Amino acid sequence: MVTVAKEVRSAAPSGRKQALIDATTTAIAEHGLSNVTLAKIADIAGLTAGSVNFHFDSKEALLLATLRHVSEEFSEEVDRRVAQAADDAADALSVLVDTSLDAKLTSPGKIAVWYSFHAESHTRGDYLRLCGERDDAYYRTVLNLCRRLIDEEPGADRINAEAVAYALVGLIDQLWQEALFDGDKFDRKSARRRCRAYLASVFPGRFSMPGKTDEMRAPSVKTSIPELAPVEEKGLKYTLPSWVYDSDEFFELEKSFIHLPAWQTVCHVSDLPEPGSYHTLEMLGERAFVVRGDDNTIRAFHNVCRHRAHSVVQGESGYCAGHLQCPYHGWMYNFDGSNRGISEAKTFAPVDRSKFGLKPLDVEVFHGFVFIRFVSGGPTVAEQFGPWAAEFGRYRSENMVHSDKIWVAEYDADWKNVVENYVEDYHFPLGHPSLSALMERDYDREVDAGGVFRLSHRMREQPKRWSSKMYRKVLPDYEHLPEEMRDRWTYFGLFPGSFFDMYPDQADFWHVVPVAPGRVRLRSRGFHFEDNLRESRAARFLANRINTATQSEDDALTIAVQGGLRSSGYDVGILSGKENVVKGFQDWIRAKLPVSRLLRAPRNGTAAENNRLLSTDQ
Repeated sequence: MVTVAKEVRSAAPSGRKQALIDATTTAIAEHGLSNVTLAKIADIAGLTAGSVNFHFDSKEALLLATLRHVSEEFSEEVDRRVAQAADDAADALSVLVDTSLDAKLTSPGKIAVWYSFHAESHTRGDYLRLCGERDDAYYRTVLNLCRRLIDEEPGADRINAEAVAYALVGLIDQLWQEALFDGDKFDRKSARRRCRAYLASVFPGRFSMPGKTDEMRAPSVKTSIPELAPVEEKGLKYTLPSWVYDSDEFFELEKSFIHLPAWQTVCHVSDLPEPGSYHTLEMLGERAFVVRGDDNTIRAFHNVCRHRAHSVVQGESGYCAGHLQCPYHGWMYNFDGSNRGISEAKTFAPVDRSKFGLKPLDVEVFHGFVFIRFVSGGPTVAEQFGPWAAEFGRYRSENMVHSDKIWVAEYDADWKNVVENYVEDYHFPLGHPSLSALMERDYDREVDAGGVFRLSHRMREQPKRWSSKMYRKVLPDYEHLPEEMRDRWTYFGLFPGSFFDMYPDQADFWHVVPVAPGRVRLRSRGFHFEDNLRESRAARFLANRINTATQSEDDALTIAVQGGLRSSGYDVGILSGKENVVKGFQDWIRAKLPVSRLLRAPRNGTAAENNRLLSTDQ
């Protein structure tokens, strides 16, 4: 069963815990649940057995975490994709089948894990609960879609929804077993055709009987997959194709699949000094704010009044004494989001105010920086930082205060173009003379497929320009940092758009906010320790002088690149070894949106369908 574990082993983890969970998945697939040991797991993960015990209290805790991960990963993706197609029950059922046969979600290794735990569930209540909950939720989703189709299908009133749902779930389960035993030889296209043939037999008005090469359900606009762009070929690594940097349809897919489910940087805890302090964020048609409550807890909400959708708080930041109040009609909310009062309540029919509180958002504080996300699900910020969370924490950024106002700029460059410029140093010698004068040529470049990276460079012993020389000379020795971190500038980032410049004496966040295809907004703010040393103030001034020049240079570079991306003279480029983080970022985009693999823009109106077909093709 060597082929069973191949894909699991190649999947990149997003942190030590995830690495151990992936290794456990591989171990179960190769050895069986009863033969798994911590030593085998540690060996696969490339870690020590002690590190397993550090992250998990016991082998059973790790096994349970693995079962939960495999279950939740599948269930959450099914729910997400089905919800996106919810307007049409046939489309939603097609998407459910495609997702159920997705090569990554239902790889032979993950199927082996699921069946292993299922077999043991009769003796373990925790296994039984997790397996039962997933199975029941999956069946209910299928049943609800079948009921909707029966309601919509002419003459289908005699069809029994429960029987249809059980049969489809049973067919998919049989196909999973075939995938388990066939491994890499399992024909997923043929499996989808079998499901389609069954659905066409039951609902002939909504599904057509497949031919040998037909896909799950013929789209309303006939779509064939155009030519694919090269990714890697004879050692060369290729860029994303140029069309994805200026496409309305691709931008809409990015909004749903990349930006709204991702963590976004809002502010720093020092921006919320007391109860009632708030900070807002607007992006991609969404309005949000974070506020410090009377209990000092920071919470996040949609900045939308539940009465008539006016924004509850105004401006970039501010302070509300005692409670929040919408300025339109005066509805009031507590800092925990609950409805505090309705103005002129007697003019309404009886209202249960508990049902009209502000809608909450996920929020997380990571070493002083405040994050939100508009769509729940996936790892926390701390989990996503994974291997570099401890290093980030050594800077003690939670103890800093803001140095200046938030800097905001907007210009004509696609957000991906801006990120790619940020994460490579290949352009430094020509593009950034002041920064190059301060730093050595060697540069640490590390990226994790889970969407996090680390870049770091050491200062020269003898910088070349006045600002660089003076900065090196006046920079205090910050003893809370390990020796090797005291003369480095290090950059961390969470894809798609949250980045952090970490210096020995200060830090800043840098937030890339997409506005439109080929249009971006940048937000940034600096933070420092309140030591009041003259040397610290001088170092901040000099560092900011260097960074201001660097930012201006980057603006000009990315705007120029955007013009080239829009021209007919460019489709794909190739990447240097110095651009390995660009490669990691672009692979992350390809994984999120497989339609980015197309060499040229798909025909108008077909990007989403091509993305679905390419997703199921992988």
